[in-house]
Amino acid sequence: MSDDAGKATFMSKLTRTRLPLWVSLALLALLLLVFAWQRSAANRAEALLEQDRTAMAAQFQKERTALFAELRTRFNAENDEARRQFGLALAWAVRGEMIRSNLDQVDQFFTEIVKLPNTERVLLAGADGKVLVSTDRRHLGIDASTLVGADTLALAETEVRREDGVQLLVVPIMGLNTRMGTVIVTNRPADTLAGL
Repeated sequence: MSDDAGKATFMSKLTRTRLPLWVSLALLALLLLVFAWQRSAANRAEALLEQDRTAMAAQFQKERTALFAELRTRFNAENDEARRQFGLALAWAVRGEMIRSNLDQVDQFFTEIVKLPNTERVLLAGADGKVLVSTDRRHLGIDASTLVGADTLALAETEVRREDGVQLLVVPIMGLNTRMGTVIVTNRPADTLAGL
């Protein structure tokens, strides 16, 4: 019973004890200071996280851009080599038909080639630079250098050129001793990596 009486007297003393106003204000100020410090620390942590996230996103974008540039370069190199090999086979076929003076067969070749995706025009310029066969009939008989440039017509080997988003496959047709003409396949390749 003395324990209960001791507890009661302690509780009654505690309820009767009045703290001075400045102690209450000091405790309140301390509580507000702790709350403000915690809030400030949380804001700093959020700012650091946001800064790290932004840096990581920028690094990811930089690496992604570099990777896509490398992929485009590799893809274009492989595509150019495949087109060059196609051009070599086409040169032999066109050469054979030109030797036989069978330009109708060359026209049929070109009609099938122009049906390939993204292919815009196929033409054969003779040794004199005039268009002999073209999938665009408006170009027949005109000087081919007005369409593709004289330097392109003068190329000595099969080559793929890119100019203003247009890809030109330039295929010189050689006879035994002389140049018989030049085949030019014009296409506008789609960006295979678009949308990735």
